[in-house]
Amino acid sequence: MNKWMKILAALTMAISMNMVLTLTAFAENEMSDLHIEVELQEDGSGVVTEHRQMNMDEGTELFINMVNLDESEVLDFSVEGFTEEPDWDSDDSREEKAGKYGTVSTDDGVELVWGIGEYGENTYTVTYTLSDLVRNLEDGQAMLWNFDTFSDIPAQNLTVEISGFQPFTQENVNFWGFGFDGDIQLEGDRIVWESNGEADGDVIVLTQFPADFFQAERTVDMTLSEQQEEAMDGSTYNSSDNSTLIVIIVSAAVGFSLLIGIGTFFFVRKTNQVKKEAGALKPIHKRIAENKGKTYAAVPFDGEDYAGLSALLTQMNLGYFEDIFQAYLLKWSVNENISMEAEEESKVFGKKYRTALTINDIEKEQNNYPLAFSELTDQIEDESYKGTYEMALWIMLLDAADRNGVVTDKSIQKWGEQHAKEVSTFADYLKDYSEAYLEQQGLFSFEEIKVFGFLQSIMVPSDEGEKLADRLIQFDNYLKESDINQFSNASKPLSLKDMMLWSALLSKSDKVSKKLEDLVPEDRYEEDRVYLQFWYGTYYTRASWTTGLASGGFHSSTSAATAAGGSGGATGVGGGAGAGGGGGGGAR
Repeated sequence: MNKWMKILAALTMAISMNMVLTLTAFAENEMSDLHIEVELQEDGSGVVTEHRQMNMDEGTELFINMVNLDESEVLDFSVEGFTEEPDWDSDDSREEKAGKYGTVSTDDGVELVWGIGEYGENTYTVTYTLSDLVRNLEDGQAMLWNFDTFSDIPAQNLTVEISGFQPFTQENVNFWGFGFDGDIQLEGDRIVWESNGEADGDVIVLTQFPADFFQAERTVDMTLSEQQEEAMDGSTYNSSDNSTLIVIIVSAAVGFSLLIGIGTFFFVRKTNQVKKEAGALKPIHKRIAENKGKTYAAVPFDGEDYAGLSALLTQMNLGYFEDIFQAYLLKWSVNENISMEAEEESKVFGKKYRTALTINDIEKEQNNYPLAFSELTDQIEDESYKGTYEMALWIMLLDAADRNGVVTDKSIQKWGEQHAKEVSTFADYLKDYSEAYLEQQGLFSFEEIKVFGFLQSIMVPSDEGEKLADRLIQFDNYLKESDINQFSNASKPLSLKDMMLWSALLSKSDKVSKKLEDLVPEDRYEEDRVYLQFWYGTYYTRASWTTGLASGGFHSSTSAATAAGGSGGATGVGGGAGAGGGGGGGAR
């Protein structure tokens, strides 16, 4: 073979090898799009649905490695259009696995597996449930989970969508993403996280909620801020590779922060000094510490203008606008102003009730209170409304009722969504109403102090106001320690009726509902059964109402959701410590 023939042969071999390698590279399995939907249920579990657009060229099965579950369980796994194979054999051929799905136990957990089927373009819809995704923390609830179920086959485009059993709003959820560069936002009533490019690793989501938002069972021994700090450790948010610029920015930030810190220290110290001299209501943490171990076993306040206590309850983190509404629903039920029905439904996750209330003698009530709710809020805005807050709530309920006086859970949810803006005005008015009431009762005055030229509003208790604040903390301690079975309509010093009403006022509705599921009233207290009907009716009516308000964009400083914290939205690479899940997945 001459020299040129050898060169030609070598070139031919090189080109052939390159083509083989290129074809091999193109033959790799690919995922053009992955859309993960997480639907958080009321009990804190999550139904996960993955929509996968894939081009498959090798292997016989796809798998998700479920490890690091942290006491969560994988339930109800299925693949749309496929048939379950109880005895999965990974050694079966691609043809034998086609159209089937199953599970494989491992030393560390379980694998969810399904057949690839025909090579080429395929769409797979995979669904499974993860129990206990949402956990209780010391001061709230949270989900911290790694949804990486695919990293052996990177997703060219990734979208994670998280929704709840009731709408998410800026007032009731904070959220962060860790693992890849992308944009995470609250869109409508759900969280949406979209990648800016290929995703091939962690997909960690941290969502935080107010206490008792979910009926979660498992508990994590840390606060929301501690969890956030741990998750943030090691994360980067839009970081630059320019180390010099980073040093300059960090140095400037540290210096500026130091100045702010020093200034804040002196400002806070001066503010506390001026507040103390003015006789302001002491900080809640001090009052709780002073009343530790003390209980008050009777109704802590004799009056029935529960709305009048709102400013104090809110200041002490004990009760909010939504709680006031439920308390009055209970009062109206007991006084037979309304008739309440609550029918238990069969639910996969815990008990659920369908509710309907009827306003008794609707024609008479409409004649007595002909004002429409929109007209009422107009009067509030121009400061011409002179009635009580209870009367205003009654007008609101009349507005939500049909011509027969009936208000169902569905109708009040729809009404709340349509009137959220007006209810926001109405809820804000609660603060002014309550402050005027507390001053009129001689319990508190509301004053302004000046610190370094800045005005601050303070609550100043009278001697009776100070005693009332202590009784509320002691009564709260009593409710925490009490056994639900000790209460009946005849129990002393606190009846079942009063326990329910004040539990609603002190924002304990969710906890009481859980406890009441185990309560079996004694036969001699038949009236107790009626109060249980009242409770579930008012509790689920309130829940439907607040769901509608949230959907309509309701916002108020007197709301429980607002008190829980604002919105999040950062996304970063790295971080996410403490997350469960994240076992990845691929094909074989």
